[in-house]
Amino acid sequence: MMVNQTAIAQIRGTVLDVNGKPIAYATVSIQNTTIATATNPQGGFELRISKNGKQRINIQNLGYKTKVITVDINSQPFEMAKILLEPEIQNLAEVVVRAKREDPANRIIKAAIRNRSLNGAKNDKFTADFYSRGLFQVKDMPKKILGQKVDQEEFMLDSTGSGILYLSETISKLAFQKPNKLNETIIASNVSGDNKGFSYNTAIGANFDFYENQVDLGTKLVSPLANFAFSYYRFVKESGFVNAGKTIYKIKVIPLRVQEPVVSGFIYIVEDTWEIYAVDFMITGTQMNKPIMDKLHLVQQYNYSQLDNRWFKSLQTIDFDAGALGLKFSGRFTHNFSNYNFVDHFKEQTFSNVLTTIQADANKKDTTYWKNNRPIPLTEIERNDYHKKDSIQEIRNSAHYLDSIDDKHNKFSPMNLITGYEFRHSKKHIVLNYNGIRDLTKTSFNTIQGWNFNLGLSAKIGEDEKGSLTSARLQFNYGLADKKLYTLGSIQHLFNRQSYDFLEITGGEIASQFNENEPISRFVNMISSLFFKDNYMKIYQKTFIKGTYSRNVTNVIKLSGWLEYNKRSPLINNTNYSFFKKDVPYLSNDPLSFREDNLEGFEPHSIYKLGIQSKFNFGRRVIQRPDERMFVENKSYPTLAINYVQAFSASLRKYAYQSVSAEVDQRVDFGNKGLLSAKLRGGKFFNSSGISFIDYQHFNGNQTHVGTSNDYLNNYLLLPYYTHSTNDAYFELHAEHNFNGFIMNKIPLLNRLNWHTIVGYHTLIIPHEKPYHELTAGFDNIGFGKFKGLRIDYVRSFQGSVTKDGIMIGLKVFNIFK
Repeated sequence: MMVNQTAIAQIRGTVLDVNGKPIAYATVSIQNTTIATATNPQGGFELRISKNGKQRINIQNLGYKTKVITVDINSQPFEMAKILLEPEIQNLAEVVVRAKREDPANRIIKAAIRNRSLNGAKNDKFTADFYSRGLFQVKDMPKKILGQKVDQEEFMLDSTGSGILYLSETISKLAFQKPNKLNETIIASNVSGDNKGFSYNTAIGANFDFYENQVDLGTKLVSPLANFAFSYYRFVKESGFVNAGKTIYKIKVIPLRVQEPVVSGFIYIVEDTWEIYAVDFMITGTQMNKPIMDKLHLVQQYNYSQLDNRWFKSLQTIDFDAGALGLKFSGRFTHNFSNYNFVDHFKEQTFSNVLTTIQADANKKDTTYWKNNRPIPLTEIERNDYHKKDSIQEIRNSAHYLDSIDDKHNKFSPMNLITGYEFRHSKKHIVLNYNGIRDLTKTSFNTIQGWNFNLGLSAKIGEDEKGSLTSARLQFNYGLADKKLYTLGSIQHLFNRQSYDFLEITGGEIASQFNENEPISRFVNMISSLFFKDNYMKIYQKTFIKGTYSRNVTNVIKLSGWLEYNKRSPLINNTNYSFFKKDVPYLSNDPLSFREDNLEGFEPHSIYKLGIQSKFNFGRRVIQRPDERMFVENKSYPTLAINYVQAFSASLRKYAYQSVSAEVDQRVDFGNKGLLSAKLRGGKFFNSSGISFIDYQHFNGNQTHVGTSNDYLNNYLLLPYYTHSTNDAYFELHAEHNFNGFIMNKIPLLNRLNWHTIVGYHTLIIPHEKPYHELTAGFDNIGFGKFKGLRIDYVRSFQGSVTKDGIMIGLKVFNIFK
């Protein structure tokens, strides 16, 4: 575990090339031990050791000869003379390969693949010191993003819109066991410009293991040492050199198809043991299935420990460039591992579902502590950022500054009636909002209200970072056809960020869809009505008040309950307006009627409903911060929800009923072959023969051929909205397999589109009806450049002998049409 860092000596120095230029991220270690650090971009390093005396210092970096220097430590800190590294001699004798002769790299890679499980197991259980630094820099911050003005002063950027957006670092001690068991304790956390905050840098995202078949960088990339690596790469031997008495081979890794989830660059392999010495890979956003990313550069450097007789990962750097909507930014994560202790087994209680714990005083370490314990020195730019932002923070937290900023921000002009207005009282942590045009853009049309408009007010009181926050919202909706004003109000209070106790009270009078899941959005219904005279959205008047309380009783279990009073009244069409087919009347607003009548669909009534839900997030893990508990979902495990509803004290006894239901959500990752997602849902009503159609179980159909979901695990693609609604038993199954390019990436020319083949199956079973099925096949990730927000599916539905075919066009970009 971590050495007591207040009682250790310090070695300082600078590493340069023969031309006097700094060498960034060279590893510096005590020879044949796991005590290691690295140089910063200016070549500087600081290495902590547990005792004085003679030490052999090992300095290595890719492309340079390794140098070993003996020093006699007799004072602290010990300043070394400038260290010059010479370029590595490139042995290219074997690079020229005759026709039809196998490249020497193939022999080396095949040996590494044969030994990968054995070598991977050498580092499968250990404790270590861990240091992480995260840096985000903005290269070109536009003055506006999606029409919203960007306050560059708020982000402390310079006049060109450039600067450091985020800088933080952590020091921790960790225990790790493959494949993903982690126990990390963060003892120091430093965030530039926020002396009360905690860094988000942890060891959770630092485990990129190329001894595995696939490496998870958001998308699972095929490792060059995977069992099936030769189906994705070809290899070329570049050179060979000697380090720690071992011959190291530099192998060029070349993807066979660049659109697939692969890497390109170099892997360094140790002769005889066939262990990894280093990796130096470039990955594009296309290969990672992250269009916003331009490229990512991942470097891992290993050092040799004679005592442990193994190569261990000492340094990992991740550099990336990304951008969208005119914003360009870059980042770097630096991970330094040191003081390994390799073990045969851990005590049973070592690991739990708490992955990372941040000590309460982690953010209270002073500059002296960081100067003495930070393993990789800050660059001048980073030092200046800490100094500037920490100084500005003191000013910004002063009462005078907060008042002056509020006075400037709170100025009101008549234009704010259109654009919106925000009032702040920073000292009391109060924010009031009038949404203005942001709500007016939600104007829509339906046959009951006609053209209808929205305006909203909202308020927040409390410190979100402390976990106690109260918010309220008041929404107004007015229709020109029915000349009625609907009002919806809500108030929520979050009590803490540990168990996340949450109370919400909402109520008012609204025009609500019969299916409260709102299977058709207001925007899509408006287009369908005005252009095609298809008024699929069916609504009724709902006057209600509802209280909901929820709490995470454990890391896995969340309980919630709600009580609602609900008064329902039918609504009829009030307009026949449309752009086309003006002489054709709309269908009735009654979801059970397919005629052009305009009759009320049900009798007015009222009802009370009580609901209880237990939700089980199996495998969910935790980052335990002093101020909050952050949950990390484990997608390898299913999520289960169980619901019970009791309706009672209705205006007529026939409306009372009980129901139980359950839902299971599961994802199965097949790596380079795609992701299988499935959802099963079922339930049963009791004493429900006379209940209102509103309380039936409705299913999320679609008759518009336009989808607005990111996936279709809650939806049918051709099912009419209300034809299969039931007050009895039901069972749903939704499944999709997204190949994530596994098929398309292998087809010449088409692979340049970077489309993803996706297939699906949906079924619905209810009593007294033949099962309903849908089979789908299509393409996802359709678009241009970085914007891949379209999806197209061919759908065939069948129920008994009745079949139907259709095309579904998916508009899934941030669900903007909801």
